[in-house]
Amino acid sequence: MIRFLAWRLLFEVCNIKRLFGPGTEQVQYLAFGANLSDAVMQQRRITPFAAIPFTLRDHGLRFDHPAPWVGCGYASAEYAPGESVHGVLYTLSGRDAARMDFYEVVPIVRRYRRTFVEQDGETLYFYQTNRSTANLSPTAEYLGYITAGLETHPDASAEYRETIASISTREPGKFVSSYLSNSPENQPPWLRFTNEKYQLLTLKVFLMVIYRYSLTARFIRI
Repeated sequence: MIRFLAWRLLFEVCNIKRLFGPGTEQVQYLAFGANLSDAVMQQRRITPFAAIPFTLRDHGLRFDHPAPWVGCGYASAEYAPGESVHGVLYTLSGRDAARMDFYEVVPIVRRYRRTFVEQDGETLYFYQTNRSTANLSPTAEYLGYITAGLETHPDASAEYRETIASISTREPGKFVSSYLSNSPENQPPWLRFTNEKYQLLTLKVFLMVIYRYSLTARFIRI
């Protein structure tokens, strides 16, 4: 639990820095998941300097990043020659980019990582999973953000959009006890049971309180 409280504290520090303005640093961030949604960006109080459609070549969209619910997954981009990932290239301030890292649970918890690529004269980054897992499906809400974001993308053909829209979805249900960390295989049953219950409790507190509520974000101008 201590590391999640540390995560929240450092997030608040980033928010406070943003209260004094966006700063001078600018970075290029490629969104292809929920951050395609203007509503999500506004909720996170992140205002890009610019937003343009962008297609990342030789990568494929995968829903292999484990969500907190059994069988559910978020988007990641994996190296795949000949495939493409359609998204939006945001120009973010360095301070907003640091805040986005926390929303994507990069610092301390390290669920995602920043992956940098160079293409078409741009140096950009996107979030790539650190725990690629097979046989996951997006939730209907999450997939909806992506399909809506692709509607006006100039490189996303009707066939591609239909393929994405037809991906099977799964609704959030039971929490994954190993979402935050895995229990050692050689633990006795009673200790494994105790650890799983503790991890489930920690996950619920993290998602429902620590991740959701900020003391400072509301004061950031958008």
